[in-house]
Amino acid sequence: MPNYKLTLPNVHFHKDWKTRVKTWFDQPARKTRRKQNRIKKAIKVAPRPASGSLKPIVHCQTQRYNMRIKSGRGFTHRELKMAGISRHQAMGIGIAVDKRRKNRSAQTLKENVERLREYKEKLILFPRRRKNPNKQDSKRELQKQAKQVRTFMTVRYPERVIETRVIPQELRVRDLAKERRDKIQKTKERLIKIRQGKKK
Repeated sequence: MPNYKLTLPNVHFHKDWKTRVKTWFDQPARKTRRKQNRIKKAIKVAPRPASGSLKPIVHCQTQRYNMRIKSGRGFTHRELKMAGISRHQAMGIGIAVDKRRKNRSAQTLKENVERLREYKEKLILFPRRRKNPNKQDSKRELQKQAKQVRTFMTVRYPERVIETRVIPQELRVRDLAKERRDKIQKTKERLIKIRQGKKK
């Protein structure tokens, strides 16, 4: 027999939790669908790179992450001008443009200009009209050689080189702990008068 003197359990079974539960059963199907969409897009934009337009190298925001690099939204007008590409031309030849970003670092500016020049050298331009090709368009021989690539000029983080050296004998002999204690003692002696004056 249960003990009826104890409090009755009140566990709130009427919250209708089923309506608020989120499931992830469609994950494998979504993966397949994304892959199919990527293939469709690649066929549609061929022979352009399947990864999309060329993006610049930018540094992450804030002091904590600014040593890291990533792909940005688009190139600035200054970077395009220094590379000898007009803004309207850039949007037509697969280069992303960002009118809001500003160049605050000379190093990043130089890197992105070099990136644009490298892209220009590798670029194969197809004529919009076969009968009336422009002067800027590539020759027929180069057009035949063109192949679609999945990823083109991806942003890669540079490898850190850690410098190593042999500890010299002078440092091995030295008693660094004693040197540290002596330094603290000297600091105390120097500040003792100031500290005594504050106590008064």
